[in-house]
Amino acid sequence: MSKSEKALEKILNGQSDRNITFKEAVFVLQREGFFLDGGKRSHQVFRHRDSRKIVLPCHANQLKPIYIRQIRELLK
Repeated sequence: MSKSEKALEKILNGQSDRNITFKEAVFVLQREGFFLDGGKRSHQVFRHRDSRKIVLPCHANQLKPIYIRQIRELLK
């Protein structure tokens, strides 16, 4: 299983929402077709071609569980 598959499974599984890093989340979003669409220093905006959008804070290594739940909802 590749690194991206492990990260995607970790997010979709929902059992380790407190152990997802910003880099893992970005890796999964980009793999699923999202692209960086701006943002100011501490927050990054990721957008998909079909107008889905999420804003992630990048000032901490670990993302809060609420952001992981938002990513999970976007990927379903």
